[in-house]
Amino acid sequence: MNPIYFPYTYISPEVAEAVAACCGRFTIYQPLADRLPQAMQACVDNGLVDIRTPAAGDDKALESAVGNYLNWANAHTDSSGHRIVSLKTLHASATLSGDTLSSKIVADVKKQMNGTADHRPSNSVLAARIFLYFAQEFDRQSQELDHAIAELSQNEQALIQDLKMEDDALAAEFNRETVRKPDGSSDYLISARLANWTRLFLQDREPVGFFVTHSTAVLEQLLDGVPAAQKILNLGAIPRLTPATMVPVEWQQQLFAYLAGVAKNKWTPGSVMPTSEFDIPAAGNTVSLKVYIVPDQNFRQFFCHSAGIKGIGSDGIQPIVSGRNTLIGLIEA
Repeated sequence: MNPIYFPYTYISPEVAEAVAACCGRFTIYQPLADRLPQAMQACVDNGLVDIRTPAAGDDKALESAVGNYLNWANAHTDSSGHRIVSLKTLHASATLSGDTLSSKIVADVKKQMNGTADHRPSNSVLAARIFLYFAQEFDRQSQELDHAIAELSQNEQALIQDLKMEDDALAAEFNRETVRKPDGSSDYLISARLANWTRLFLQDREPVGFFVTHSTAVLEQLLDGVPAAQKILNLGAIPRLTPATMVPVEWQQQLFAYLAGVAKNKWTPGSVMPTSEFDIPAAGNTVSLKVYIVPDQNFRQFFCHSAGIKGIGSDGIQPIVSGRNTLIGLIEA
C-alpha cells in the first residue's frame, strides 16, 4: 500500500518526519519535474519521501507560462510596491471564462506546443499544475517566514538573558516562553487545493491505497456531508523516527496489511481492529495517526465527487481498479 501525502506538493522536513513516523516512506506529487524545493530534497535524500510527477511533459512550456505570470504580476503592483495579484487571484481567474489570466496562460502554452494541444482534453490539468506550482511557492515562503520569526524570537530571548533582565520585574513580560502559533498557511484555499490536486492525482496510473494529510481543515472539508465516513483507528503515541531508523517496523507492516484488507473488502463496523493489537514502542516524542474510512466509494470516485469533477473520463482518464473504500489518515504532531 502506497501512502500519498495530499493535497500539498510542498512539505516541511518536520511534517515529513511526522508522516514517515506513521507511514514509513511515502509519496508526494509534483506539478513540475526538476523543480523540487531545496528543503524537500533533503527529505528525498534521507529516504523519507518519493517524488512523483504524474502529469509529466511540456515542462519547458509550463516554466515559460510561470515566467509570463510572474512578469505580469511584477507589472501589477500597488503604490507601496507590493504585488496586487496572489495565489487567490490566480485561482479566482481560473474559474472565469473569457480572456482571463489563466486562459491567457493556457493559450500561450498551446502556442508554444505548435498547436498540438488544441485537441487535447488537458486544459484543466494544465491550469491545475500552474496553480499547484504557485501554491508550493506560497507554502515554501510561508515556512521560511515562520522559521525567520522563530529565530528572531530566540535571538530576542537570548539578548534578554545576556542583559540579565530576568531580575527586573518589569521585564518579566519579555521572558515568557515563546509559544509557536500553528501554521495556518496550509489551510489557505483548501477547496482550490483539493480540486487542483485531484486533477493532478487523476493522471497517476500507479496503485494507491492510503491518503495522508497533516491538516484538520482538509479532513473536515473532505468529510463534511459524508455521513457514512467514520474513524476506524486512533493511534495516539507513535514515536518519531530519524533518517537512521527509516527501516519499516513491524507495527507499520501490520497496519498496512490491515488497511489493504479494509480498502478492498466490504466494510462493516465489526472490522475495526483494536489499537491494542499494534505493538507500538513507547517513546517521549510522539505523533498521532487517525484513520477514517469512506465506505463504498473508491478513492477516484470520492476525490472526483469532492472536487466537483463529473466523471473518471474527464481529462482523458480511463477508469482503473482502485479498491472499494477510501482511507484517509490525519497525522498530528
